[in-house]
Amino acid sequence: METTIDRRDLLKGAAATMGAAAMGIGAASALAEEAEAFSCEPAEVMDCDIVVCGTGIAGMAAIVQAAQNGANVIALEAASAPGGNGALIGGCFAHDSSLQREQGIDFDFPSIIENEMKATAYRVDGRLWKNLYDNSGANLDWLIENGVKFSGQVDDYGTGGIKSMHYFEGRGGGGYITPMVAKAEELGVSFVYEAKAEHPVVKDGKIAGVYAQRADGSWLQVNAKAVILATGGYGADTKMVARIGYNPDNLWYFGVPTNDGGGWRIAMEMGAKDFSYHSADNAHAYIRAMPHERPDQMPNCGLSMCGYLVWINQDCKRFVREDCGMSNFCQQNPPRWNQKEWYFIFDTEQYKAACPMYGVDPEEGMQIMKESLETNEGDCLYSADTIEELAAFFGLDAEALVAEVEKYNKYCEQGFDEDWCKDPMFMMPIANPPYYITKPETLFLMTIGAVFTDINGQALDENNDPIPGLYAIGVDGCMLYRNVYTIDVPASCCGNSVNMGRNSANHACANL
Repeated sequence: METTIDRRDLLKGAAATMGAAAMGIGAASALAEEAEAFSCEPAEVMDCDIVVCGTGIAGMAAIVQAAQNGANVIALEAASAPGGNGALIGGCFAHDSSLQREQGIDFDFPSIIENEMKATAYRVDGRLWKNLYDNSGANLDWLIENGVKFSGQVDDYGTGGIKSMHYFEGRGGGGYITPMVAKAEELGVSFVYEAKAEHPVVKDGKIAGVYAQRADGSWLQVNAKAVILATGGYGADTKMVARIGYNPDNLWYFGVPTNDGGGWRIAMEMGAKDFSYHSADNAHAYIRAMPHERPDQMPNCGLSMCGYLVWINQDCKRFVREDCGMSNFCQQNPPRWNQKEWYFIFDTEQYKAACPMYGVDPEEGMQIMKESLETNEGDCLYSADTIEELAAFFGLDAEALVAEVEKYNKYCEQGFDEDWCKDPMFMMPIANPPYYITKPETLFLMTIGAVFTDINGQALDENNDPIPGLYAIGVDGCMLYRNVYTIDVPASCCGNSVNMGRNSANHACANL
């Protein structure tokens, strides 16, 4: 018999049990009961020591490490091929790697942790960073030993900070995923594709494997002594993404379609503590009317980070210094969450100044703008010769917009932004028509962090105690950040995925 369950109903059930926990009922027991409510007659049953759900950067590190430790490993992948988010990753963090030593590159831990602690208002557990720093060099050399291909280039990824970025040969798909899958298969790992882990197998209140649904709707039951979740986050579920602060109606998801929170739901069913409200993200604003075949399309992508443009909200008020995304494009996101609506306004000279910052000739940029205004996909981009006309396109208060522009121009003239302290180098007056207004949307790549975890990658319950046999790694469990993905430590998310993949596999194997 085949049994299916609607995902929305499952989330309602999980929410209900979380609500029960808040009223005094133990989260672990309540959610475990919800997990036990799911049952089916699987079309197939498999047994192993460790099941790893997901074959991206973290999943493959856990798979190979566990197999090298002698465990019988089954790897489940929702897609028809391995890789997940890992296929798009450009490189990996490391300190004291063989490549860095060859090139005379070094940096110390204080140069990392002081900035990272401040960036999260000291909410991050610094031990996670220390563990990554201490292990990362050996991790990278371990990858090389297992066939992962690096280009040899090591730099600061254009951040002006530490040189921790080790570039894969090509992207992560060819440089990392392909050789790691080959190594895993050599070690006897069984890969099962088009099998999406959706529910835990629960015995005596403890996790004992997972149920995975195949493409044909049938269920596979994998019995295991340990479950490692590496399912790539929940970016494909716009309703879940909305809990961070985004409007689900104007998200363009450019990530892996199967990354819809499956690992998070399994962890929640087992009583894990929810980290999703603290998740960071890899996202930026984009203008739908302008070319956007790729997430890094220029000048579209660059305009969301460019300090020259002026940002206003529904009340025609600036709400942040517009150069906030210059050092880290992810910092542009939280200020937007606090507004009901928001817009870019700019003039011709500001736009021409922005284009060469992102490798676009200004004249080419003007042609792109002309064509974009003509097609105007999404009905979101307009130009006019007066500020009053700009306001009319989106029904904004013309008098308020004129007043805000005049005030901003005054700040530009005096060389000091009295409202938001924007760097004077980016303060150009809105004074050269035609003027432009656009209502940007959000291009969303992935979420980072979903389940509270410890230094071994173990999922934690509401009391911060480990849930035996359950691990969440990669972006399912990354806790290096809070709400903003910092990029001052290049490739730290990838480095953490490798580190926690190995940590979780070693811990799980030691407790079989």
